[in-house]
Amino acid sequence: MIIPKEVKQKPLEYLTLFFSLIIGFCGYLFVDSSQAKRWIIYSIGIIYFCWSLYHHYKRGDLQLSIVVEYLIIILLGIVFISGTLF
Repeated sequence: MIIPKEVKQKPLEYLTLFFSLIIGFCGYLFVDSSQAKRWIIYSIGIIYFCWSLYHHYKRGDLQLSIVVEYLIIILLGIVFISGTLF
C-alpha cells in the first residue's frame, strides 16, 4: 500500500480526521431519528472544516480562497445529503 508522504509526516493529524469521519458515519448509521442524523451531518461538516483550517494553517498556505473553497464544498455536501436523505 502506498502512503502519501504528507500522511507519513503527520499521521496523528490524518488519523484524527479519519476517526472523526468514521465515528460520524457509524453514528449516522445507528441513529434512528432524522433530526439526530441531520445534526451528525452538520457536526461532521464542522469537524472537517475546522480540521482543514488547522491543516492548511500548519502547512503555512491558509488563504481566504482556501477557506471559501472548503466552506462552499461542505455546504454543498450538507445540502445534498440533507436534501436527498430526508
